[in-house]
Amino acid sequence: MNNAERRRYRIIAAAVLALGCAARLIALASLPAGLNQDEASALYDAWAILNYGVDRNMNRLPVLLVSWGSGQNALLSYLALPFIALLGPTVWALRLPMALSGCLTLWLFYKTALRARGGRFALAALLFLALCPWHVMAVRWGLESNLLPAMLMGGVYCAALSEERPWALAGAGAFFGLALYAYGTAFFVLPPLLLFCVWRLRKSLRPLPFLAGLGIFLALALPIALCQLRNMLGLPAAEFLGFTLPELTATRQSATSVFGTGLAGLWDNIKSLARLLITQSDGLVWNSAEIGGLYYIFGLPLAAWGLVRSLRTRERGAAEGIMLAWLFSALAASALITVNVNRVNFLWLPLIYFAGLGLHALAEALGRLSPIAPAALAVCFAAFLTGYWHTLGGDGNVNFFPGLGEAIEYADARSPASAYITDWVNSPYIYTLLYTQTPPADFAATVEYTNPDGAFRNVEGFGKWRFGPAEDASGELAIVHVSEIQNREVEAVFGQFAVIIPESK
Repeated sequence: MNNAERRRYRIIAAAVLALGCAARLIALASLPAGLNQDEASALYDAWAILNYGVDRNMNRLPVLLVSWGSGQNALLSYLALPFIALLGPTVWALRLPMALSGCLTLWLFYKTALRARGGRFALAALLFLALCPWHVMAVRWGLESNLLPAMLMGGVYCAALSEERPWALAGAGAFFGLALYAYGTAFFVLPPLLLFCVWRLRKSLRPLPFLAGLGIFLALALPIALCQLRNMLGLPAAEFLGFTLPELTATRQSATSVFGTGLAGLWDNIKSLARLLITQSDGLVWNSAEIGGLYYIFGLPLAAWGLVRSLRTRERGAAEGIMLAWLFSALAASALITVNVNRVNFLWLPLIYFAGLGLHALAEALGRLSPIAPAALAVCFAAFLTGYWHTLGGDGNVNFFPGLGEAIEYADARSPASAYITDWVNSPYIYTLLYTQTPPADFAATVEYTNPDGAFRNVEGFGKWRFGPAEDASGELAIVHVSEIQNREVEAVFGQFAVIIPESK
């Protein structure tokens, strides 16, 4: 391209990047409406660490959150600390670092594609990712494991950049090390990917930058690796450099990987992955869109076209070589995991990269009619957004319990001697901790578990709060779903939830 074409492509790319960021940031606190229990858990533990230095299980600066009992990744909670300091323990404070990681991913993805094949392809790849249903949905809510794609993208970009700028390996080491705190599945996908990066870059490696990158990675990886190892061996909690390596009530490797099923589970995982790739849905409405799926009906054929085109390229740079390695490492790692959309979230970015390459090939084949391709993509994106808002926006979002937080705040402000919340809500105790801002020591001193050693511990109550079926509601005030009100006196209604008087006064 000449200079004028380069400027034009950069302007268009900036506009697409701005559009992609807007799709990930606008109305962030209200779409999805409400707050998922995993979000509430990550947000409360972050607030507790910020204010008291411990999580709700009284672990000081844990490298892994005990959370429900079997663990929750800690990176998002730590990234949320400055936002909580500024905004309080709000939906914005948790979702903003996730959404910003999505915006960063767009830029890193574009820069990687630019290094691989130049401006025209980079624009096609960026457009596909910016308008991709999976990525928009994944970064608009605070499921902590969805940070993993951003960390891997940062590591891949820095590794590719190091071919010309050797000290970029320090950035690669940092991103890849942080990936282990984003989601435990990074332990599956990183080993083959890192080995390939070293092999692919072997001619450009310089001793000092390589050792610096390796040292940063190992320093970051050591605490979480020790924590995971201690729990696999059933050893008690310990401290390491001021951080807690907590003891979990149970590990989930046996339930989510072939460590529980053995080699017999490989074939089942492969079939499940193939089904997921084709259907683009795992049945969870917050993981894939009713309209658009993960990457539209044409995404997989485009990815296959792009992959074939890449494999037929004799001379490819480090950027595309590493993207190929990422894709094949992710496919291999997926065979070891009982799949759903977020458990194999390390797979979607390299798949979308090759879908972008297929889109670029399609535009080339169309010639003067090439604007049809991005126009069709934009129409599909508009349809996706309409369906997404209908499914997860407003009080109709039954999966994120809109109105529950306001109901808890209202009931708590009444200072009842005792209060009750329906178990129509998934883990109502975590919402109560969050919206009453209960100190973690008070929770730890009064909590009553029905299954204290379970992988997902059920809290019967703590302090003045009790949880259970709506028909067993007791105390001065109770919070129930609007479908559970029956003939009881209603104090107030917030979204899907009502504050009622369960007993006659």
